[in-house]
Amino acid sequence: MKRKIAIITDVHALLEPLEAVLDDMERRGITEIYSLGDNIGMGPNPSEVLDLLEEHGVISIAGNAEEYVTLGQEPFASYFSTVKEQSRLWTLSKLNEHQKGVISLYPHSIELLIGGKKLGLVHFANDVRCDFGIRSTWGYQSAIQRGLEGYPQFSYTNSPEQLAEIEYMIKRYGVDSPFVKGYLSAKNDPLLTRKRVEFFDAIIQGHVHFKIYEKGPTTEFYTLRAVGMGHKEEPIDTASYCILEEKRKGFRLEEVLVRYDREKMVYQVLNSGSPDDRIRSFISLPRGYQK
Repeated sequence: MKRKIAIITDVHALLEPLEAVLDDMERRGITEIYSLGDNIGMGPNPSEVLDLLEEHGVISIAGNAEEYVTLGQEPFASYFSTVKEQSRLWTLSKLNEHQKGVISLYPHSIELLIGGKKLGLVHFANDVRCDFGIRSTWGYQSAIQRGLEGYPQFSYTNSPEQLAEIEYMIKRYGVDSPFVKGYLSAKNDPLLTRKRVEFFDAIIQGHVHFKIYEKGPTTEFYTLRAVGMGHKEEPIDTASYCILEEKRKGFRLEEVLVRYDREKMVYQVLNSGSPDDRIRSFISLPRGYQK
């Protein structure tokens, strides 16, 4: 019997798009759901989102938003602003101890064998716990926007160079330094169980929020659209998820768009008290929009 698999990513505490896609999955008989991380962060309903994911048995990977909860802000101090720290603390204030415990158990990657093909599921194919400088999502997007291939940066993951960097940083700052929590986590629980991306037939990731497809010499890279983020090509009130269909030899990844109650979501965003205004641009609210 073929597996009925769905994949979502980057919910960012937006409840209404998540409700819509989960309802659609239930109607389609989906029985296996994966989230590629960033279930929380910036959005207005982190607690409700986590409860709904647990209710539906969604298997989640840790994104950087979850790492902010489990590791704290110190490993990310190089790009953490006052607003990001306020947003992290606000999100933490909305979570109960059970939810924090569930987040702490999220794996950092998942490996699937579908139709004889090896798939690696990650939040991002460069490790967000310790590799968020040159090989960040911004570097990836910049390469794509300039018409270049973005995927070569992922070859750094689990390379001898990265492993040497991790060891160097731990030795330099010491295991008791909060700054190296991300490096220690990456060393003790490596992304993709220390396999190189070239080992996989396909890598499926989120983090970037936009759809990108690239085909390398050995590996296909599927970057999925965030569940509730606005996109110019589609109606603004559509949420996104993907169905992973197993075939006799291989697989097919199909995006599904679902209408959701955008007006209610916008109301939640504007009235939640979250200090992080970035969520407004992600859901395509005009600057200064009030309701």
